[in-house]
Amino acid sequence: MKVTIPILNNEYKAVFCCGDESEVKKVLKDCYHVTDDISNDFFDNHRGLCFYDSSCHPVIAMPKFPETPDEIATLAHEASHAVNDIFRKIGETHSDEIYSHSVGAIVRKVLEKKPK
Repeated sequence: MKVTIPILNNEYKAVFCCGDESEVKKVLKDCYHVTDDISNDFFDNHRGLCFYDSSCHPVIAMPKFPETPDEIATLAHEASHAVNDIFRKIGETHSDEIYSHSVGAIVRKVLEKKPK
């Protein structure tokens, strides 16, 4: 599963994906991220990760769709890393309200896509 979330405007986007290593690698390649450092035990030691490159399109990856409070907390945690990455690259000096709404937008949009 892949969800793309605009942040501030359509130029900057966070991408969420979930699934096994092959599914995550496919999304990362689609988003022009290097996947060489992703091993087959990628999620054995991680509840979620945020991948960055030179673009303003960080990718949040989780092993499954977040449903439990802990999984949703992990999504929010990784969303904060994604927004920090975008803000750092565009020179935004962290308006607390804009930052918080951006993190909230990622969590909300991902949860709206819950598989049925």
